[in-house]
Amino acid sequence: MAIQIDALKCGHVENCMGGGLCIKICEQGALVEENGDVKIISENCDDCGLCITSCLNQAISKI
Repeated sequence: MAIQIDALKCGHVENCMGGGLCIKICEQGALVEENGDVKIISENCDDCGLCITSCLNQAISKI
């Protein structure tokens, strides 16, 4: 599964209602903060889907 982040829905980590929960919950390190934005390291993603279900802004989805 490839994921994508809708930057308009996501905003920046400091504005996230979940405080960057998607980054914290990813055990594989597939999501990282870079300059206040959430970035995907796709080769680390193991398709668990936790980031999708944990995103309070519904900014993460499957491609």
